[in-house]
Amino acid sequence: MRDAREKASLSLAQLAAASGLTKAYLVRLENQGGNPSMEVLFQISEALDLTVADLIGGPVIRFVGDESQVSPSLRAFAEEAGLSSSDVKMLASIHWRGESPPQTSERWRYVYQSLVMSSEIDREHADVETE
Repeated sequence: MRDAREKASLSLAQLAAASGLTKAYLVRLENQGGNPSMEVLFQISEALDLTVADLIGGPVIRFVGDESQVSPSLRAFAEEAGLSSSDVKMLASIHWRGESPPQTSERWRYVYQSLVMSSEIDREHADVETE
């Protein structure tokens, strides 16, 4: 859970607020483990924009809507990078103006890393505006 929370750039307090769970409970889950109910797993996964399977380490790619949208090169990159289903769905949904989608996992990595960096810049810019 910690890895997923950190990948989402959320503090424990932010995850608690987004999931409706207490920070103390989340700290205990991260540090000591436990046996959370499916409802708790669902609340955490929803707050992290993941599936429960992603959260507990299930298979990386499962049905993501229209399977035909996930090219072999995107599938290969998703497996290599350990992407969540929501990340795969996001990449598969990109509309390429006058171009074909990336044909190699290396090109998908470049696209994905560019989107992650852009998101981080947007987040930093939003943080500066709120100060």
